[in-house]
Amino acid sequence: MTATRPRRHGKRAFLALLASASIAVGGGAPDLGWRLTMIPSHERPALHEKIPGSQTALMAVGRHVGYGELEYATTRGAWRWARDRGSKDGAAWITGAAVDVRRDKNRVIDRVLITGDDPLLPALVLTPAFYEHFEPILGDGFHVIIPDRNTIALYPRLAGHIPPDEAGSLLEIFRVATYPVSCEVFRATRYGLRADGVLEE
Repeated sequence: MTATRPRRHGKRAFLALLASASIAVGGGAPDLGWRLTMIPSHERPALHEKIPGSQTALMAVGRHVGYGELEYATTRGAWRWARDRGSKDGAAWITGAAVDVRRDKNRVIDRVLITGDDPLLPALVLTPAFYEHFEPILGDGFHVIIPDRNTIALYPRLAGHIPPDEAGSLLEIFRVATYPVSCEVFRATRYGLRADGVLEE
């Protein structure tokens, strides 16, 4: 009997399998890429959840599949996986993001701006770590604005309002964005986000 030489891609697949197994053993389950994130309501995938009070945004579980496109989860198992991943890794995601903290002349924080190229950046606001991280510096019920996938602006609610020029800039980001999210203002609480109005110039 003549032995057939194994194909080269079989070896690569075997090595990939070993690598994934070592990740699972040494560092927990491999990252499947699913994130509980915020999306515009017109996209409305089959599985989604409403955000209290919002008319323009929904929660969905998605992962980036390239060229800015998201694939949305169609199983509750993926939702459970994404929620669990967000609970475990949310603090690390925030630490790894580009966060700009601005202070007024009295050294009081009056705005936090989070930016990045990750199309799943809005997933940060739906992790438990998000409120735990920013509530101590912005106060309970701080405002959250997500005009597009690459921009998250936070303001202390006690300040009373968002400066009109900054509201106008955020609205412009929303209007011209390739992937807009929402022009609403959300309030962050320990129980999650709730819509609290609409941006006005």
